[in-house]
Amino acid sequence: MPGDPSWDIMPVANPALRDRKRRRLIGRSLVHDQVGLAEPLYQLHHRDQIVLPSALDRMSRELLIRAQVAISSALDPLADDDPLTGDAMESPDILADSTLRWHEWQIAIALRDITDLRAEYEYNAAASTGPLTSSVLGPQQRALQLAQDAIESRIAAVERYAAEVRAARSAIRDLHNALRISNLNDSYLDLVARTAADEHAIAEISGLTDQAAAAAQAVRDSMRQVGLAAEALALSEPAAG
Repeated sequence: MPGDPSWDIMPVANPALRDRKRRRLIGRSLVHDQVGLAEPLYQLHHRDQIVLPSALDRMSRELLIRAQVAISSALDPLADDDPLTGDAMESPDILADSTLRWHEWQIAIALRDITDLRAEYEYNAAASTGPLTSSVLGPQQRALQLAQDAIESRIAAVERYAAEVRAARSAIRDLHNALRISNLNDSYLDLVARTAADEHAIAEISGLTDQAAAAAQAVRDSMRQVGLAAEALALSEPAAG
């Protein structure tokens, strides 16, 4: 939907499903799910298998996209040369793809439930006719807010985790680069040794330059003396009689 980046979210499939079925569900929803709706649709089919973007209101989509961006940044790229693949990914401090996808699924179904109940609450609140109904709606509103706050806290925790993973990945890459570059230290030491030898040549050339400058100054002094002598000689010539 133009002007609403929250529709950029991806459908979230249950990570407990086989990978092939998950991909099929996601691919089908990308083709058939309605996006850009003014109001969310109640999801009737496959509720235990996938959460569709159309089943979320804008507030829920915005929260889900935050979680998806954080999870993607923590997992991508996981290339063969990524410092956090291999043994590093086996560390208990680094969550596996399946764990993060499970968090994504739990966040998505919670946001869908919040969307459904928020729509129900707003409908009932609009039709409220008296204080007794309002007394029922009040706790329901507070329950929605508590659920909203809880899911926002969970998403913030995922974002903090992703930030730490990015920082760790950057630090490990920095370490690997430092170790790789340090292998060139011997070449730099050789260069310094050669430079030290060159300094003797530079000193020698500088000495010759000084000698040449002194010689040039001596020549200029001599020429000045010659000029002074020539002037004196011209002044001492007798006038022609």
